[in-house]
Amino acid sequence: MKFVVCLFLMLITAKECDEKKAQTANSNQTEVNAETIEKRIQDIDMVKYLAVSRGFHLEITLGGDRMEVATSRDVKSSKSYELTLEDKRELMHIMSEINVSTLPELEAPSKAHQYDGAAIATLEMTKGEDSYKTMAFDHGKPPKAIQALVDKMISIKDRMAKQ
Repeated sequence: MKFVVCLFLMLITAKECDEKKAQTANSNQTEVNAETIEKRIQDIDMVKYLAVSRGFHLEITLGGDRMEVATSRDVKSSKSYELTLEDKRELMHIMSEINVSTLPELEAPSKAHQYDGAAIATLEMTKGEDSYKTMAFDHGKPPKAIQALVDKMISIKDRMAKQ
């Protein structure tokens, strides 16, 4: 009987050790992913989305922990918002998936901005002294490679403006 109880206890403790190892491995993997994402985008100093037409102006600039939004060409009327930790993490994740050096090569999915059918938009990312800017595209219809970032920036701007 003692032998059965000892064997049972050994099996339980061995299983608990395996579970703890798995949890530790998952935790380490999450930390590595967060560090990798941060390293890939830590060089990005600024992200700027600009959409303009004759009667429309929208400029969203991300830098550090802040978002600057200007809805007119008058820079003095811009508003500054502090990004939440959740927003920063999501933006970091989205930016980590973008190859910054390919921004100038992205093609617009539609060309309505060429005949006044949509506001002309561009996205610019600055890393150190290097600046990478997309070719013009329609506001609201960015290239797929940057769509998640543009959509997130606009959604943060909309949410902050309501507050």
